[in-house]
Amino acid sequence: MSAFRSLAPSIQQDDSSASSPNKYPSESNSATTGSTSGRGNSAGGDRGSGSGGDGKDGNPRKRRTAGSVSTMACTLCRQARQRCDGHRPNRCGRCALRKLECIYEPHTKTHKDDLIREIGVLREDNTTLQNRNREIEQSASKVDSMNQGLREEGAWQRIILQTIGSNGHDREIIKKLRAGESHQSIADWLVHRNPDLGTLGAKSSTHRELVDVSGTSSELRWTKVCTSQKLVGHLFDLYFTWVHPVHMLFSEMDFKVEFKHDMDTYCSPSLVNAICAMACHFLDGDNARDRQNVVDSATLRDGFMAEARTTLTPETFHHMTSIQSFAIMYLVELSSGKARSAVGYLRSALENLKASSGPQQSEGAKEITFWGIQTLNTSWKGITFQGMWAPPAPQKPIFQNIRLDADDRVWRFYRHPGDERELPFRPSYGITTAYQQAQLFSIINESICLYYGARGKVSAANVLEVYGKYMTWKEDLPDVIANISEGDQPLPHILYLHVQYHTALVQHFSPLLHCGFFTDSDLNELRQIVVFHARSGVEPLEHSRRLYSSQFSLPLMSFCLIHLCDALVRYSPHVPPASQTARFCLDILHQTRPGFALCGPLQLLFYQTAQECGVQLPPEMKDTVDSFNHYVVDDILDACTRLSYTQPLDQILHHIDPDIAQDWSGEWETQIKSRKGKVRRESSSGRYLQVANILND
Repeated sequence: MSAFRSLAPSIQQDDSSASSPNKYPSESNSATTGSTSGRGNSAGGDRGSGSGGDGKDGNPRKRRTAGSVSTMACTLCRQARQRCDGHRPNRCGRCALRKLECIYEPHTKTHKDDLIREIGVLREDNTTLQNRNREIEQSASKVDSMNQGLREEGAWQRIILQTIGSNGHDREIIKKLRAGESHQSIADWLVHRNPDLGTLGAKSSTHRELVDVSGTSSELRWTKVCTSQKLVGHLFDLYFTWVHPVHMLFSEMDFKVEFKHDMDTYCSPSLVNAICAMACHFLDGDNARDRQNVVDSATLRDGFMAEARTTLTPETFHHMTSIQSFAIMYLVELSSGKARSAVGYLRSALENLKASSGPQQSEGAKEITFWGIQTLNTSWKGITFQGMWAPPAPQKPIFQNIRLDADDRVWRFYRHPGDERELPFRPSYGITTAYQQAQLFSIINESICLYYGARGKVSAANVLEVYGKYMTWKEDLPDVIANISEGDQPLPHILYLHVQYHTALVQHFSPLLHCGFFTDSDLNELRQIVVFHARSGVEPLEHSRRLYSSQFSLPLMSFCLIHLCDALVRYSPHVPPASQTARFCLDILHQTRPGFALCGPLQLLFYQTAQECGVQLPPEMKDTVDSFNHYVVDDILDACTRLSYTQPLDQILHHIDPDIAQDWSGEWETQIKSRKGKVRRESSSGRYLQVANILND
């Protein structure tokens, strides 16, 4: 046992032994300690008596310190578990002795506290800056409102002075001024009494086509999606420039007045949000910069749509503003490539239109909504062939309570903020166009009814009777609507009206080319009619692209485009060349696709048609083709709710009377040739019509 030495410290150990560098026992000493476990109690008692500062022997042991010790050690000292004097900004003593780089890392808790304090300071600064920005915006809004008021006042005064200077209504004006009437009320009265003042009045806000919301309160009542009055005004201007003249679904003037004065007979939150959502399809990257936080147009559109849905409640479904909202929401969803959900909104508008209630609008405003929704429904049925039934034909006069001769609205080529100040006004002819469109789609409705068996078998007499109505409609168009020469810069909604007319006639005659009852000669003439109208329909589309760009082409026009180009590719592959026609169609759809998602799947469908017809596209179109090859079946269904855009011939042809070919020539002579005395037949049998003559008249 003498070979083992106790490792317990001696009570008599001096300071020098306590500070020995060999502080911890070696492995061999550890083993020795283990072998002496039998003496643990004695050793433990010795350690207890000699290790404290108040031992029972009255001789406390003093702990040796290394001078100044910092609570914040450097990284190297912390890693080596050595005392650090924390000397800053230079190196600590230990690192200086070893010539090492001394690095201090903040303590986790201390660093967290510093960050919390810094975040608090930044939040306070941010709140201060936001308050300051809000004050600046309010001041700027007040200045803009004052400037707008001065501009309006000047415009009203110009109208009054111009009228007095031309010696018109002098006494009435002076009487009204003496009675204390405002310049605005007098100017409105003069413009209403004097259509000739339309040009001058167009310079004032009284006759501005573009809405101004700067006069409203700083917080918009109608929408919570956006607080920027400038952005909402921009969206309104886009909508009333590009959508409203084509799909007139409510009274524009009544809506604008009530929007500005917070009234709710012709305006509602759902209607405002639906309008803004539809206008978002025309936004590009620069147009969204008016907001405090820049967002993409799709996010903004979804926000407006979400609020439109929220503000539509069961107790308001029958209100006219809700019905109008449903119709616009149909256009929004269709444009977004969500046709299956879009159809539900359109159906809701139609069903609730039959039993509208709530705040009563004028008879003229209700007529605009009624015929706008009927036209929208017929257009959808006619270009997608969704119903094996036809929408009911309204049995009442069109625009009975609306004066067409009072159509003094104006139109401007508006795209970006600032266009309202720089670009000139033009007469809009919006009401006149809507009236002609309602008449046209009443005829289109008859054609749909005919081919889906609502009138029994499709006979030659029925087909040519409807064709005669189309021709009468075209002949009776007023000059301002009929003339679409590109040199006259026809308005886009007038161009679209002609596109719809020619598309309808292509669809009216195309089923006859596949029924198998006509001779080759008759088929050749029918093919000439189809090709003529297809070419005639593509022409205004070309005008529209050159004059206004394809960015502002509405979704239903994209369907017209592919129907017209499909007819040319199938029935006139050489004049113009089918590759040229296919490229034209795919290019326009490609240009329209950024704002209207449904154009991507339509590109794919038309490209498949071109391939089936053996059309060879130029190599430079490879990138365009590759851009839509990723679409799948759900994308196609969400574009037109069917897997094809073409006419369902298998569901149409069995309605055609087998005797249609035998009766065709006689009915043509009776119903069509009698209309055009100079038209003559040219064929060996003398039975066939020279189609070019009658179509060009």
